[in-house]
Amino acid sequence: MDLRSDTEQTEREIGMPLKLRNHILDNMDLLVKNTNYNPLVAECVRLGLLSPIMRKSIEDLNGERLNLSEDDVLLQQHRNLFVKITKRGPTAYGLLLQALRSQGCMQAVQILENTNQRPNEQPFISIASMHNNRNSTDIVDTTTLPVPVAVPPIVVEGPCVSKEKVHYNDVTGPVTPCEDPVEGQTRVVLKSDRIHENSALGVYTMQSKHNRGVLLMVNIIDFPDTTKRRNGAEIDSDSLKHIFREMGFKIFAYENVNQDEFFDMLRKVTSSPYVRSTECFVMVLMTHGERVGEVDKVEFCDGSVADVIGIKNHFRADSSPYLVHKPKVLIFPFCRGRKSDLGQPLPMIETDGVQYSNVPTLSDMLVSYASTAGNQSHRDPDNGSWYIQKFCDTMANHAHNTHVEDILKITHTAVGNMRAQGGSLQTGTYDNIGFNKKLYFNPGFYLEPKE
Repeated sequence: MDLRSDTEQTEREIGMPLKLRNHILDNMDLLVKNTNYNPLVAECVRLGLLSPIMRKSIEDLNGERLNLSEDDVLLQQHRNLFVKITKRGPTAYGLLLQALRSQGCMQAVQILENTNQRPNEQPFISIASMHNNRNSTDIVDTTTLPVPVAVPPIVVEGPCVSKEKVHYNDVTGPVTPCEDPVEGQTRVVLKSDRIHENSALGVYTMQSKHNRGVLLMVNIIDFPDTTKRRNGAEIDSDSLKHIFREMGFKIFAYENVNQDEFFDMLRKVTSSPYVRSTECFVMVLMTHGERVGEVDKVEFCDGSVADVIGIKNHFRADSSPYLVHKPKVLIFPFCRGRKSDLGQPLPMIETDGVQYSNVPTLSDMLVSYASTAGNQSHRDPDNGSWYIQKFCDTMANHAHNTHVEDILKITHTAVGNMRAQGGSLQTGTYDNIGFNKKLYFNPGFYLEPKE
């Protein structure tokens, strides 16, 4: 049966562009394979893409359920879901993408975003390489990202592995803190003499000796295009490990993960006992980045691309319940475009959360970027990235008595005073998303509850 016949006859009535409807129908098998029916249909109802009555109609199968096995019933319902969505108007495609991202179905998102791929071809979206002849601090963590086009899948034998030995967690193994020693130069970290307070705004609790914080560090160094290797990135990993160990954090460090591994690892770490009992959560994602339109994107070691918003949405109250009301700091030290920053800072963006069981879907979160929207960040192959190195300097010198927003401001000021050989500079920015208390790291000082 040609699933397109019904939709083609009612194009004017339905409103979804014919190309997009056909793309869904032509890739039905891949979409079914890369999604789970029950959570997806529930999310579609929640977003208003479907009504409860429409869901009942999808699942009824016109009385044919008695003649089908349970697996066949689920398969037919799954297919009916996508057919129904093609008839839900001009905004349905975007709502479907939103539903898929919220469920972490990034392979399905890639299928839908790549409307030029051939039917049932496994999607592979790659950031094209930018030909640079820069040296030292002129290296930028960006590449050109054109409108996505389909390219043949690249076969990589075995997992992505860096050419240099650095200590990282095994993405396929159990969730356990990284205990390996830090290599290279370390900083002297000033320690606190008390637990800091703020009577006007209040502070996030940061006083436990054993559950002070969790650092999730992901460093993408190698890519299918070997010319895009992020030389010097290993230095940033060791610097971050040392600083956050001095802060009393448990560290989970991963290198060269693909997109599926990243989101799977993110779910495992944020649902682990370590995060359940922690007072604070910090994530640093180091890779190539680009901005397409108004959308920030990042690249993984297999060349696949994900929207940054999909990563941030993982920290919604319904996705990460162990982090509700806890401070979350996300650091993205990658480029957000190709323009050189001339020192005009963008205003801080405030985002209001939407209520979810009396808890904003996104709250208590700072998202820090190494550059403003559309601009580059810089990395030195001998000394690491400007942003991470200055951030670590600032943490070592000021975390003992300075709250995190001021730490970011000091970092951004220091980075803004640096210039590459070509004369360009770099301006950091951050988003405050319901981060309404002060966060002091209080390194070296603890107040454990009395037994």
